Amino acid sequence: TVLVQSSSITTSVLTPLVGLGVIQLEQMLPLTLGANIGTTVTGLLASLVSDSVAALQVALCHLFFNISGIIIWYPIPFMRKVPLNGARELGKWTRRSKAIPPIYIILVFFICPLLLLGISELFVQQKVGWTVLGTIIVIAVFLGIIRFAWWWKRQEGRAQFIACLDKRTSRNDALAALPEDMQFLKSKVAQLAEHTGLPEDEEVDEEKAEGTDDAEAEPVAVAEEAVEAEEQA
Repeated sequence: TVLVQSSSITTSVLTPLVGLGVIQLEQMLPLTLGANIGTTVTGLLASLVSDSVAALQVALCHLFFNISGIIIWYPIPFMRKVPLNGARELGKWTRRSKAIPPIYIILVFFICPLLLLGISELFVQQKVGWTVLGTIIVIAVFLGIIRFAWWWKRQEGRAQFIACLDKRTSRNDALAALPEDMQFLKSKVAQLAEHTGLPEDEEVDEEKAEGTDDAEAEPVAVAEEAVEAEEQA
């Protein structure tokens, strides 16, 4: 990662290997964390050739941010299971529905960062009104997270979510296979009509049309006979 200066290359190479079962997910985790540290070399090299102190500070913040994440999530086995289990669950959901990856990307990389950035901007305005508003939003977000966790764990939210994904997938599969099913049914009906001697649709329509004409002609004939009888009388 230090040589290519991109953690995406390392992650892109390891992901299909895990999918094929060449390496385990537990083996990929330390490699991915190491790649996240290696990708900070780009910023460090760029900051060293510049005379800006702020550039060096940003590069060091990037480095220590990744190191702090590794210290939090990797050394303790209990904490290590959190990203591993999350990756497994996300993979299962993705197999059930193709809408999960874009939803995850939009939520994690757009909505959450924008929300945190907006809240931080409210507190740096140094005005009472903005600070109160930021506090209310933080409390609301915190309560929303607690309510979601309660629904997910205690009210069978996970089972409902998976059932919703399965229902959506079944409906999409049924709609995708509908034209082929219709062609199959038409071919079977044609074979059945051929073996049983049933009339074709056009013949049935002609017979119905002739029956309708005969039914309409009967009242006219009865009326004509009644008129002739009155004239003879």
